[in-house]
Order: sequence, then C-alpha cells, then structure tokens
Amino acid sequence: MIQQEMLTYQQLDGELNRIERDLRKNENFVRRRQYKAASQECEETISKLDARAQDLKNQLAQAQQTVRRITEVIDEHTREIGTLEDVDELNYMNKKLNEQLSELNAVEKEIKRIIREGDEIAKAFEETSAKLPRLVAGYNKCNEEFNKATAEVKPRVNEIRAQQSELRKSIDDNLFNIYKKVADGGLSPVFVPLEGGTRCGGCRMEMPKAIVDAQFAGKNYMRCEHCGRIIFKQE
Repeated sequence: MIQQEMLTYQQLDGELNRIERDLRKNENFVRRRQYKAASQECEETISKLDARAQDLKNQLAQAQQTVRRITEVIDEHTREIGTLEDVDELNYMNKKLNEQLSELNAVEKEIKRIIREGDEIAKAFEETSAKLPRLVAGYNKCNEEFNKATAEVKPRVNEIRAQQSELRKSIDDNLFNIYKKVADGGLSPVFVPLEGGTRCGGCRMEMPKAIVDAQFAGKNYMRCEHCGRIIFKQE
C-alpha cells in the first residue's frame, strides 16, 4: 500500500523541484552562467596567447642565432675572396657567398614574420585582458543578486526538508527505495493514481484491463509499462 506519508513526501519534493526550476530560470542565474563561460573563454584565450608568445620568443632567439652564424660565414667568405686570384676559386666563393646571402634574406623575412605575429598577439592579449575585469564584475553582480533570490526561498526550502525528514521516519524503506530509484531516473511525480481503471495518472496512456488486474493482484500499486511510474489505486 502506498502510504499517505509517502505521497506527502512526494508532494513536497515537487515543490522543491519547482523552486529549483524557478531559480534556474532566474535572469541573474542565466546571466551569471553566461559571464562565467565568457570569463573562462577569456582566460583560455590568454593562456593560449601566452603560450604562443613564448613559442615565438624561442623562434626569434633561434632565428637571431642563425643570423649571427650566417653573418660570421659571410664575413669569412668575404675575407677569403679578397685573397683569391684564381677565377674558378673566385666564382666558387662568390656562389657560396650568394647562398649565404640568400639564406640570410630568408631568415630576416622569418624574423619579420615573427615580429609581426608577436605584435598581433600583444594586441589580442591587451584586448582580451581588458575584457576580463568587466566579465568578472558582471559575474559578481549577478551572483550577488542570485544569492539574494536564493536567500528569499531558503526558509521555505528548510521548512520542506524538515517536514520530509519527519515524514521519512514513518515511510516504509522498500517503498522509499522504489521512490528514490524511479525519481533519480528523472520521473516526477513517481507515484500517480490509476485513472478510469486502466489509465496511468502520469502519462495518461491506456493499458489492457487484464494486465492491470494481474499487476494489481495482491497489492495496490503497479509499474506503468509506458512511462515507468508507480501507479496506485486510490482508496
């Protein structure tokens, strides 16, 4: 038999669920979540920009080192050319010198690219960093307002939970476990009356009378084959 205490407990649970749904529809709750998501996105962007800036810094150091190495080689080739008289040797050294100059030109272009990208990252970092304080301030304001809304319903929530705690002392453990198992699956209400002798009071689906009679044999409740709620016969 479904105890009246169980039905009252369920009714109170329904009120708690309505309070929670109303809080989640609260404008400040919605905006707080949006501010939080935007703040996290900013922080992730800043982290990525910082990592990319460090990578560019390393690339620039390597490129500058390459420039020093090439410059040393060019100076060496230039000195050697000044001492050569053989035409073939001069042509060979000029070829080597041109190769080094070409490589130097490529590295200098790479340095310009690194510096250009670095400037872009610095600008993006500055813009993103400027957004973050505003987002944090917006989050804090919405959070404060939402906490006020939560505080307004807290007395009733505490009252409901106290009532449920008292009711729980009188509710059969097996019955309560059934309730919790079904409720945890997302169904509400869990216990619904049988309507018209063959219809679930939750999903309103009809069931064959023979099946209903068989399910109710020896007890006053059954599991709806359509929605999974617990159907009981009203006394």
